[in-house]
Amino acid sequence: MAELNAKIRSIKCAVIGLFIVSSMITMSACVAEKRVEKPVSAQIPTGDFTLIAHYADVFLSANNGTGGHRTIFAQTLIDGVDEPNKADEINDYYILDIRKPDDYAAGHVAGAVNVQLGDLAKRDVLATLPTDKPILIICSTGHTASIANAILSCLGYDAWTLRFGMASWGASTPTAVWSSTVKQDIKGGNYAVVTGTQP
Repeated sequence: MAELNAKIRSIKCAVIGLFIVSSMITMSACVAEKRVEKPVSAQIPTGDFTLIAHYADVFLSANNGTGGHRTIFAQTLIDGVDEPNKADEINDYYILDIRKPDDYAAGHVAGAVNVQLGDLAKRDVLATLPTDKPILIICSTGHTASIANAILSCLGYDAWTLRFGMASWGASTPTAVWSSTVKQDIKGGNYAVVTGTQP
């Protein structure tokens, strides 16, 4: 009797299983009939968007897909070792300082042109930037310059960030690193700076 009950339970489970499976197939068929397929387009809009998308892809795909944040150390720019096929010395770059005018006037890299980040993507400013020379972007710590780097790179410019900004260039810079209220001295390379509003 126990064997018979076990067989009946087994048959009931099989019938219920078949019912569930057939119900699922029927439901998915009904859903498939009601579903309207939307055309999938792998193409992006043409015009300026295509160009920006191309440069964004180049920027983000750089460095084996880890992103195009291209930085260079201050020491590399003034070490005197000039490789002819590389932008590795300060004179190889158009220097763009994106800090506030007061910070720029207090001390900047010789030859740096001051344009604030908020003005960087304006047509008249973009028209002054070289397309045949790499652009070295400088801010206080490198963070804001990285934003500018991404923007200019997406617009097709050969942009680079001075790693750790003026904090890496000057002698010592009080900087809030781990707290917005506590500053600590960041030791830089103690390289020459120019004061005033002229490059």
